[in-house]
Amino acid sequence: MQVIFLHSLTFKIFTVLLIFILPSYCFIINDSKIINDTWRYENKENTNKIGSYRKKLRHNVSVNKDIKENEHIMSSYENEKYIKKLLEDYEKYKITTYSSEYTFFFPGQGEQYMSMGLDTYNNYKECKELYNDASKILGYNLMDMIKNGPIEKLKNSEVAQPSIYTVSMASLEKLKIENNDAYMKLNLCMGYSLGEYAALTCANSLSFEDGVYLTKERGKAMQYCSTLYNMTTVAIVGLTLDNIKKLIEDVNYKMNDDIFIVSYMTNKKFGLCGKPESMDYLNILAKEKYKAIFTKKLEIAGAFHSFYMFPAKETLKNVLNQITFKKLSVPVISNVDGNAYDDPVIIKDLLILQLTSPIKINTCLQNVLKHGYKSGYELGPGTINTNLLRDISKNTKRAIPYI
Repeated sequence: MQVIFLHSLTFKIFTVLLIFILPSYCFIINDSKIINDTWRYENKENTNKIGSYRKKLRHNVSVNKDIKENEHIMSSYENEKYIKKLLEDYEKYKITTYSSEYTFFFPGQGEQYMSMGLDTYNNYKECKELYNDASKILGYNLMDMIKNGPIEKLKNSEVAQPSIYTVSMASLEKLKIENNDAYMKLNLCMGYSLGEYAALTCANSLSFEDGVYLTKERGKAMQYCSTLYNMTTVAIVGLTLDNIKKLIEDVNYKMNDDIFIVSYMTNKKFGLCGKPESMDYLNILAKEKYKAIFTKKLEIAGAFHSFYMFPAKETLKNVLNQITFKKLSVPVISNVDGNAYDDPVIIKDLLILQLTSPIKINTCLQNVLKHGYKSGYELGPGTINTNLLRDISKNTKRAIPYI
């Protein structure tokens, strides 16, 4: 009798565990794995203090080590969840009242070309001094590289990023010389990815010398990531976000991949990255099944603004910790969430997050329009920002290309 009772009790306990406790436990373990495999927050007791958003990250990867044995790749879903959590902490630091009447825009990587900025170098002493100063920091003759290439070297992130940054700053210097009144009207700055560094210098927060050094080290770290992960980035035009997500699902299922959205340029223009063979299939499917207007492989050296840039974060963080940012003279719009900020401490964190976060150019430009944009300049090589601005609002006055 006692044996039967014990067997019955054991069965009931087992049933309760199976029905109620085990599923909850599995959910907790799974959710914890998503978070704890990639980052662990420290100093949780400080979450209500002003520095709460500066959570310490313990990365499983390092730019200076062989990471093959201990790397952990975060899925696009996990990456989105991670970024969303951080942005909740940043929300209270954004500026909601500002004017964009006269906005200066700065281009990003991929806009470089041979002999860019040559006019500023040849005809303006102050601009030539900027190129010479940059050359000393970089350890090679920058204008010689821009003039003579080869172009493949100019496409390398370690060279491309400080080159574009310097040309953008020379263009700004030229504007100050030729039309200082236009410069003095400046209300707001915005850059496309790398262009955010030029925007911060324009806003008198980041010195030119530190900007050259930062963009060199950023480019070097990102180039390193590109050698670790062979990825392709493709721009797709003519599909809504819903169709982009369906396209990604189709490709992921067929190719066993995890495609990232890396840039939201307009409501119907996106940048996606994944393995080369997956992106080849995506190109075909986007046109044949989803009727995309246009697709193009982008001339950048890796899966920028995805989790594949994660190894570069610690390097960039260490470099940023060596640099002092001043209070911004005008707000700068962050690519991470499209909001304007002027706090130099949070700017550093946003620059770090930008490496692995998809850039929300669409939101950035919508906010430029929302806050009274009338005119401005795109300073440096290319017109990526102003072209997208016109795509979003056809009647908007085009910013003046200036190089």
